Amino acid sequence: MSWSHASSRLALILRRWRGRFGISAPLVAVRPHRPWYLRVLVAAPALLLAVVLIWMFDPAERLGGMGHANELKALQNANAALEEEVARLRGLLAARENDLQIEQAAQRTLTDKQKALMEENARLKEELAVLQRLAAKTRKR
Repeated sequence: MSWSHASSRLALILRRWRGRFGISAPLVAVRPHRPWYLRVLVAAPALLLAVVLIWMFDPAERLGGMGHANELKALQNANAALEEEVARLRGLLAARENDLQIEQAAQRTLTDKQKALMEENARLKEELAVLQRLAAKTRKR
């Protein structure tokens, strides 16, 4: 009997060990002990730094140009107005170039007519000179 009692005792011990180290063991978290005041001493400066950075972001945003939305909008409006003026001036330039081409074509036409009239004038003067010589010869006779 003592033997069965010992085996049951051994079985009980083995069951307890299996429960502690097996898959059904309770979860264990290992943490070093740090006093709360040391945790506060570490967390407080970090929290203070975060607050200071957030507080400084707004002036830095304005200095960096991110706060100039109104000025940007005004410059965009001015840019749009200048682009409209450029388009209008390009239209005027195209009209003036067309007028210039028409005037140059008219000038070429007038120059050609002038040359033709000067040639005809020279031919008529030659004919007049011939006729005057003929008339002078006929008078002498």
